[in-house]
Amino acid sequence: MKLTLISFILIAPFFTACNSKKNVEEVTTEHVVIEGEELYEVIPPPPEFKSDFDNLDDWLTNICENEPPTKPVKNYNFGLFESPDEHTIFFVGLNKYTNENSSSTRVDYEPENMYFVLPKTEYSNLSVEQVKQRLTMQLKEFVNTTKFKSSYLAEADSVTTDFGGKIWPK
Repeated sequence: MKLTLISFILIAPFFTACNSKKNVEEVTTEHVVIEGEELYEVIPPPPEFKSDFDNLDDWLTNICENEPPTKPVKNYNFGLFESPDEHTIFFVGLNKYTNENSSSTRVDYEPENMYFVLPKTEYSNLSVEQVKQRLTMQLKEFVNTTKFKSSYLAEADSVTTDFGGKIWPK
């Protein structure tokens, strides 16, 4: 009986620590997206992340003018990380790889400024659905600009979002 009680006392903190770690991991999960039947993952920005840009247009302009990918990208995608305090949009380049047994979608391009924290002044009073609708509208407007059309982004087959579908087909 003493051996069982001592074993429980020694092992219980281990299980508690494992359960605590599991809860932390659930809070900081990766952004996993199903594109058709394919999956790709994007790691969220660190908790202390701050945007270098004042608005979405400045961020998009930076993406267009800087850091083109080093290899061809078929699809550029915008996604959204949501939290109670803020929304962060991200941008990546995706390519699909297929062989005789399987296929996979991989993130082949991550610009240095791949994240942008949406300004609270513009987005804080909106529901998540309204945030997604506004972003989709703003991105569709952006892909119609000369800035976009003269950038490396226009060379891709498509530009999509995780929340609004295709916003630009070639």
